[in-house]
This record gives sequence, structure tokens and C-alpha cells, in this order.
Amino acid sequence: MKPEKLHRIKIPLIADNVLSPQVHYGSGYHKEPITGIYFNTKDDFFGRITFENFDSLKVCRGEMLPIDYDWGTHERGVWIFKVENSRWLLERYQYEKKHYGDAYEFGGDVEEMKTHFNHYIFSFHDQFVEVIARGFWFEKNEETLFGQPLQTGHPFLSMANSQFFTFEAHGLQYRYWINETPIADLINQAQFCTQILMEFALELDGNARVDHTLTLTLDEEEKAVTHLCGYFGNKKVSFSTIADLEDVKPYLKKHMKEVFERRLKMKK
Repeated sequence: MKPEKLHRIKIPLIADNVLSPQVHYGSGYHKEPITGIYFNTKDDFFGRITFENFDSLKVCRGEMLPIDYDWGTHERGVWIFKVENSRWLLERYQYEKKHYGDAYEFGGDVEEMKTHFNHYIFSFHDQFVEVIARGFWFEKNEETLFGQPLQTGHPFLSMANSQFFTFEAHGLQYRYWINETPIADLINQAQFCTQILMEFALELDGNARVDHTLTLTLDEEEKAVTHLCGYFGNKKVSFSTIADLEDVKPYLKKHMKEVFERRLKMKK
């Protein structure tokens, strides 16, 4: 196996280089604070790192990073790293593939752990936090974010509580929401985690629940690609460009037809 190598990740938040972070692993089912890293920033604010498709967590004592790093080339203000050729990530992939296979939690495709998940290291004073996840996002606030909901504009938040548009087919109606953030900003943000372009909710019996999402990610060459994903995050179709409503309508209309015919047989 190739040697592990660290790549720098720079974000507009710099962790305090003396104070220790608070690392919390919690369950939303028990209404616990969101799993994440809570810390003080260098400019006396409060920061929070949260994770997309969180898989694993390690917290270790030590002044030095666990992987060799050329400090002579270090850039000031960088405290987050991505591990290339991670042995830990490979171990986690092998475990998931062996024990879960097609029942893999995040969309059913365990192979995406090798292509889209990362091993991150967050470096603090005398300790470091290691996480395996698909991505992460960062927040900053004047007061601690521990126990607080995600802030407005967080990429992990659904848009389904805001104003929506509609289109109809086969006697059914889809609600949809569009992310108003400029595409250039979303592409820049996609280096950290998946960005939501659109959400779709089919109306049935007066209720509507988001069942499809159009997402934006970066491929291995750092080019923007989009995916129409189902309710569990499984990719229904991928586009090599920035897809829009007209691109995904044929797939959604096909789904609407299937639902219509199924409900007709059930006499609904």
C-alpha cells in the first residue's frame, strides 16, 4: 500500500491554538447535541465542525500529528488535513463491505467509501481529532453552538420549510425547492461537503415528504457533477454538468407515473 500523506485543508475559521475542543458523539433520536467538534476560535468566537455521513471518530493526545508532515512547507492558519492512502479508511471500508454489503447505510453503495469518503485530522493543542466521513462543514458564532441547531444556510439543512414551486404530471403534483445560493459559491463549498441544488416532495393525500434531491459534488478531478438521489441518498442518475429542473423532470415524471399506476391498482 502507498504511504499515507497529508493534504492541507484551509477554511475561514482558525481554531484557538491553546484551548482544547469539546468532541461530542450524540444521537438525534435522544435529542442530544449534534455530533461534532466544538471549539474556541483564534479570534475569540465559537466554532463547530459537523459531518456529512459520519462514520468513525478517534480523539488522541499528542503534540505531533500521527502521520509524517513537512512542517517546512506548512501554511499558517491551517489546522485541518485530509489523509491520502488512509489505512484506517481502508479498514472501515473492508469492515462495511464484509458485514453489510448492499445494506450499507449511506445509499446502499459501499464502494463510495473508497471514492467519496475521507479521513480527516483536526489538529488542536496537544491533541488531534480524526474522523472518517463523506464531508464536513464549519460554523462560527458569538456564543457556543453546543446544543444549538444548525445555523441558517448550513448545507445539511433541508429547504422544505421555505417557499416552494410545483409541477404536475399523471394527476399528481411535485413540490420543489431551489437553492438560491450562486452556483459559483456552491461549487466552492462542495470541496468540503455535498451541496443541495434542489429538493422534491411528491404530494400524496395532502402530505408531501422530500423523496428526491438534486445534489452537487466534485469528482476526483475536482470538477462539479450533479446527482439526482432518492429518499435514502442512493443515486438515481448522474450528470456531468450542473443539472436543472428540465434535466431531472423526465426521471421524476416516470416516478410519478409509477406511483399513479400503483395507487390506481390500490383504488386510491
